Amino acid sequence: MAQTEVTGHLILYTQAPIAGETRVRGVLPGPDGAPTARIALGDRTATVDDLLVLHEIPLFRRDEPILPRETVGRVRHAAGEAHVRPAARTERVLGAPLVRLPDAVPADELPEGRAHALLTTLNSPAPSIEEREDAESLLVGFLYLRGGRMRLYVRHRDEPGVVACDVVLAQAGPAVIAEVFSRSQERELYTDPGDDPHCVGVVDLGH
Repeated sequence: MAQTEVTGHLILYTQAPIAGETRVRGVLPGPDGAPTARIALGDRTATVDDLLVLHEIPLFRRDEPILPRETVGRVRHAAGEAHVRPAARTERVLGAPLVRLPDAVPADELPEGRAHALLTTLNSPAPSIEEREDAESLLVGFLYLRGGRMRLYVRHRDEPGVVACDVVLAQAGPAVIAEVFSRSQERELYTDPGDDPHCVGVVDLGH
């Protein structure tokens, strides 16, 4: 499960750089069932023949899964640093240097990464078209706002109009995500959307 979640979060960075011009070109499970993930980095067209580096990261800390966004942040931080190591001491896997990242490596998280996790979580409540049509609530749009905030547009079945939820990206963890669909149905929380014609009301979920 932890490997799957890390893989899902890193898919974004196959299309957009994770640091500088560097992209994720592969996510590999730990060999022999090791509780680690190996993230292969390279330029936009790199294949297994010309990878820059593989970063190995543990999937657990004190038996608790490391959050996927933390894994992304640690890879970004490491990818942004120059690793100068004597060639004779560098272990190589698939022809690329293997760098094992210790727990002490900082995790650099950008608002875009948190936004991606937020949006993909809310946009995947149902795996099929039929179940999506029957879903009680759906994410139908989003907009970046000033001050590190994002507006999420939600439509509820059998209710007219779209409701917007404003969230602070830095706070958009599981608790806030769980509130988006539920609290956007509480009409007493609605405020006037002002000059936004795309919703009938706004719910502020900034804490």
